[in-house]
Amino acid sequence: MPKPVLVPHHDKAQLRLAGATRIINVAATAVAARGIAHISLTGGTMGIAVLAGIAEHPLAETVDWSRVHFWWSDERFVAAGHADRNEQQARDAWLTSLGLPEGNLHVMGAADVFDTAEAAAAAYSQELARFAPAGELSPLFTLTLLGMGPDGHIASLFPARDEILHAEGVALAIHDSPKPPPTRVTLTLPVINFSERIWFLVAGSDKAEATSRLQAAAALPESELTAQILTETPAAGARGLLETLVLVTDDALG
Repeated sequence: MPKPVLVPHHDKAQLRLAGATRIINVAATAVAARGIAHISLTGGTMGIAVLAGIAEHPLAETVDWSRVHFWWSDERFVAAGHADRNEQQARDAWLTSLGLPEGNLHVMGAADVFDTAEAAAAAYSQELARFAPAGELSPLFTLTLLGMGPDGHIASLFPARDEILHAEGVALAIHDSPKPPPTRVTLTLPVINFSERIWFLVAGSDKAEATSRLQAAAALPESELTAQILTETPAAGARGLLETLVLVTDDALG
């Protein structure tokens, strides 16, 4: 896996436009070459802003979005339609406007559908397996978008916890999350990394310390990413098979 590369942007507006343009180009290329694309979405302020940027982008109509399947790397275990859900935020920002079949939107289970987050995680593991190539647990993602918290977390894999180290399994239930709501579902790191491209969307001065740690880890080969590094900065473990980009605003670089 190639080491992460930082791509600075002046501000959030520039990152919003550049991120939207990049996503459109990757989706168009994948659909033209293979007839299908699998994109894993993220929540967070910047992630949702980039999706809204696609909705307004003049090139968005050049993509046959009906050929694109959308997934999520994590979700808040609350009721369907709740404003806290990453899925609902993505629908409101962009996805609803596409008019896609629901079969293209692979959402993690909601608290009014499943009794427990464990049941929702198991169901999502089964859904991923339906689209997985032989011998794999999930589809090969064309692109995975990730935010990063000020603490260095990705998806719902938080520092000082062992979920980032899970080498087996597909989706996990998370309880007592340090960020509300406390119960969540997340993909494991190996499934996140089964992606041709991973792009971080990082903005804001509150991310500067975590970005600095991510930069330090980016200089290391994957074999030197110790458990200590991963539990201190889970984002350090996310690396795409072909490309890992950290699309970052200047203020997040400190």
